[in-house]
Amino acid sequence: MSVSAASAAIADAGGWVVSHSLLSDAMAVLSFEIPGDRLDDLVRELGARGLNTGRPPGSVDPLKDIAGRLTLAFSQGTGDLRRDVPAIQ
Repeated sequence: MSVSAASAAIADAGGWVVSHSLLSDAMAVLSFEIPGDRLDDLVRELGARGLNTGRPPGSVDPLKDIAGRLTLAFSQGTGDLRRDVPAIQ
């Protein structure tokens, strides 16, 4: 699953991305919030995009927003965090 597909799933379920972190080309973390009554929609939207997940355990207040985090690990990522820095002269 791509970062854009995950973002679209969150938005299509009625949520919004609060922040994100890109860790090289190996991993991305999306922090999001979604209304409590739209959690099942998020599970369906993620599943429709190939990320099959279940509803988290425990009860959810449908009147409150839920904060969540989605971590995507990319199997083709190198994990190389090095960047070429030119010499200072």
